[in-house]
Amino acid sequence: METKRSQGDFIIIDNTLFVNDNNTMNIENIIALRIRIKDPHGFPMIVSATEMPASPDELTAYRLGDNLYYDSENNRLDMNISDNALDAMITTYGIDASECRAYAEIAKTLGGQMRIARLTTGTETTQWTSLVELYNFYRQLSIDCKAQISSDTGSNTGRIGRSKQPTICGGWL
Repeated sequence: METKRSQGDFIIIDNTLFVNDNNTMNIENIIALRIRIKDPHGFPMIVSATEMPASPDELTAYRLGDNLYYDSENNRLDMNISDNALDAMITTYGIDASECRAYAEIAKTLGGQMRIARLTTGTETTQWTSLVELYNFYRQLSIDCKAQISSDTGSNTGRIGRSKQPTICGGWL
């Protein structure tokens, strides 16, 4: 069961403590990770700004503060992971390892939302179906990310090798 508790400069996710020692978030790293993990989904670019521009781009999400992201029509976007959680993951694990962890956290969040959508409507609505599609998307990204890391580190290269039993002292043991 996922538990999240936040107290300013630390966050606990699944009984793992993430600490932000310097109390300042690296916004560039958070935005870079958000773009990689597609949170918010459907926006290939995120711009940090103090206010919305006069003519916003449709494919750009605008970050106006901590956990405050807006689309081009000035609608607030729902984030699956908070800026604090992403910053703590980046600080603890680095940006590359945080990507796989973020996919798993997003899939957990969407799984909970799917349960709520099904309980409130009682049937498979359009909202529930879209949540299922997003859940499967992030779940597959998590699996692919873990496989890629295993391949990159050499722990699962996909190679098949042959071996034969050694002969010791002239006989088989």
